Amino acid sequence: MRNPLTRALMALFRRGGRSLLTLLAVLCSAAALVALQGITASSADRTTQRFTDMERSSIQVSLPASFWDMTESDLLKRLDGFPQITAAGTLHVPEDASTAAVMVSPQWGASVEASVAVGTNEGLRARGASVKAGHSLPGPAAEADPYTAILGSRLARELHITMAQGDPMVTVNGVRLSVVGIVNDGEDDATLATTLVISPETARIFGMLPATRTMQVQVEQGTAQTVAARLAVALNPGNANAVYVEAPSDPATLRASLMADSRDLTAIVTAIMVAVTAFGIVNTMQMAVNERRREIGIDLALGAPRRNIALQFLSESMGLGFAGALLGLLVGAIGAGVCALAGGWRFLLPSQVLLVPAAGLVIGALAGLLPAWRASRVDPAELLRSS
Repeated sequence: MRNPLTRALMALFRRGGRSLLTLLAVLCSAAALVALQGITASSADRTTQRFTDMERSSIQVSLPASFWDMTESDLLKRLDGFPQITAAGTLHVPEDASTAAVMVSPQWGASVEASVAVGTNEGLRARGASVKAGHSLPGPAAEADPYTAILGSRLARELHITMAQGDPMVTVNGVRLSVVGIVNDGEDDATLATTLVISPETARIFGMLPATRTMQVQVEQGTAQTVAARLAVALNPGNANAVYVEAPSDPATLRASLMADSRDLTAIVTAIMVAVTAFGIVNTMQMAVNERRREIGIDLALGAPRRNIALQFLSESMGLGFAGALLGLLVGAIGAGVCALAGGWRFLLPSQVLLVPAAGLVIGALAGLLPAWRASRVDPAELLRSS
């Protein structure tokens, strides 16, 4: 009597057509799972890298109203310990219509309701805004004319104001201001385009100082999180909790979120693949038992132990599961690599995919339990009488 493992191997080759179909089914399931893992990991990594490349290098800081009494130069001295900061300054850009004012162009009679931003030239530079025409805001010097403003480019068009007009003026809530420049907003923003910008000194005269002093802080790429963690203490060491620091999203957090979502999706797909694989193996082995009942009966009649019969069929199902999963691992890894190469991604394959062959072995064992038990329960006497 041959060894059950040898008989299982011979049976698989003897029924090569059906075994091959089951093997291909297991292979496809395993390959799809491995490819999904690799493609998901590679694409998530690429997406995170893109967000890192696009990461805003600006930080917005909100300070208590008492900080309006501090000069810009004194405030910026508190940032001397940050070599990563490339530009910083005061600029409060309203996000709603709370500071809207009626603006009239006396020369053309055009009237527009627009928001009023309060800031300094340093703040405009830190935001990435640039003077399109004319001059920047006057400094805090005593001789500087406080009745001046600069207009966002779109607001200037709506008021029909250009710097070529000589000494353009705009009336804000009935008070006349000289327009000294027209400003373009930063590349990633557009709010300033429809805003009138005045200095803190002008805002104080108008009674339009915001409740908080907002600073724009520009830092070197990739240092925003590090700088943001220390800004509050540096700017207000006596009460850091009164300072609100708004930093751009951390790419590492984004990557963790993307990977968590991909793991949930992979878990669902894995469950489906396991069910399909197990069903295919069970179906194949059940058919094998039905087709080979006479052979099983003869073996039992010749004295073969029932456990050997069960072990033979169990070995067949485990062999199908293991071989299919192993080939699927190779095919899936190649497929994921090709997709990563085509997409220009960094090829990543989670280490847990190495467990796929072992998982195939376990699934094959579980799927083969019922057919193996049925094979061992064949009654040789009844089978021989019916023959």
